[in-house]
Amino acid sequence: MKRIYEFTLIVSDQDLSIIDQLYARCSDASAGKNDGQSYVAFDREAESLESAIQSAVEDLRSLNIEPIRLEMDVPEATSV
Repeated sequence: MKRIYEFTLIVSDQDLSIIDQLYARCSDASAGKNDGQSYVAFDREAESLESAIQSAVEDLRSLNIEPIRLEMDVPEATSV
């Protein structure tokens, strides 16, 4: 069963001219820059987190965008 996985890939600095190509290939992505770091955030539908990340990395590399690291929001634990 597929589900949506949310994650962000920090990428090598990119020229904004590639953004249109990125959005054409990855309709589930949004790109930006924060504190001087370029990133691409994904809401990727896949069978598993691993396959979601792998397909996103492959999509970025096909555009000559090199992922540097993965970031994910981890829900904070709540006490009961």
